Amino acid sequence: MDTNDEIAAEKIMRILKANGYFVSKSDVLWILNSMTEELERQVDKSNSILERKVLCEVITTTKEIKVITELPDVSEEDININIYDNDLFINADGQKRSYYEVVHLPNGVSGRGLKSSFLNGILEITLHNK
Repeated sequence: MDTNDEIAAEKIMRILKANGYFVSKSDVLWILNSMTEELERQVDKSNSILERKVLCEVITTTKEIKVITELPDVSEEDININIYDNDLFINADGQKRSYYEVVHLPNGVSGRGLKSSFLNGILEITLHNK
């Protein structure tokens, strides 16, 4: 048994006792173990897919806008890029992670001539200013 489990069990027992509940240490450890097992089952059930915001950098010049994003653990085929109004939508679903980001573009940015490249987990999107 882990020392941290022992410490946690002692703290929980003190809190319960202060509120009029008397339980044994073995009962508290059983509850903690059951909770841990349930959390592990939920992670296994969800296939351990984590979703996080895309790390994104937007570089604006007079001629173009570059959007550079980090998308580790995905392949190029898993990436979807869409433009609607003045918003650039980036969505990627890998085996272990999902990414989603909306980049608000300044007025005058054209979706025509959009170029993108993906190398070593880095997506670079180039858009032309009008």
